[in-house]
Amino acid sequence: MPLGLAWDGSTLWNVDGYNNTLYSLNRLNGSQVRALTSPLPGTTGIAYDGQDLWVCSDSSVDVYKINLLNGEIQKRLSLQRGSFTSLTYGLGSLWIADFQSNKILRVNPETAEIISDFPNPGIRIDGLTFDGNYFWISDSSTLTIYQLSIEGKVLRTFLSPGQSPRGLAFDGYYLWNVDGSGKIYQLRFKS
Repeated sequence: MPLGLAWDGSTLWNVDGYNNTLYSLNRLNGSQVRALTSPLPGTTGIAYDGQDLWVCSDSSVDVYKINLLNGEIQKRLSLQRGSFTSLTYGLGSLWIADFQSNKILRVNPETAEIISDFPNPGIRIDGLTFDGNYFWISDSSTLTIYQLSIEGKVLRTFLSPGQSPRGLAFDGYYLWNVDGSGKIYQLRFKS
C-alpha cells in the first residue's frame, strides 16, 4: 500500500502503509536500497530535512524525526490535534497536511508551534512536496496534482498519471508521484 514519498538526495523513500515500512529505493531501477520500520503506527507521510527523515500518520497527533540510516528516533513533536496525511520540509519548517482541517500547516520543527496555514485547494491531500519555490499537492479524490505558491495560491493543475495519486517528491529536476497501484511515476512539467 504505497503512500508517502520523499527524496533524500540519492534515493526515493516510500511508505508502505500495509506493513508500516519505509523503503529506500534506487530511482533508476526501483530496487530496494534499505528498509526501516517506522516508529509511528499507520505511517502515511515521509519527508527529508537534509539530514534526517520525518514521518506522520493520519491516526496520530505526533510527528517523528528519525535517523536516516538506522531509524532511531531523534525527536517527537506533538501537535495536540490533527490527522496528518503527508508532510514535507522547506524554508526551515515542516509543512504538514492536516486532513481534519483540510489545511497545510507550517510547523516549527523544534517547538511544534504552528506558524501559519493555508487551505487545501482540493478535497484530500495525499502527497505534498516543496521544490524550493513551489508546493506540489496530490489529491486522490480529484485525481489532480496542484502546483501552489508559498502562500497557497493555485498556480496550475494537472491530471495525475495514475488512478490513485499518493506521495510526491522532488529530486531537484523531476517530480515523482507514487500511485496506489504501486507504480512510481517520474514527471516533468514545463515552466
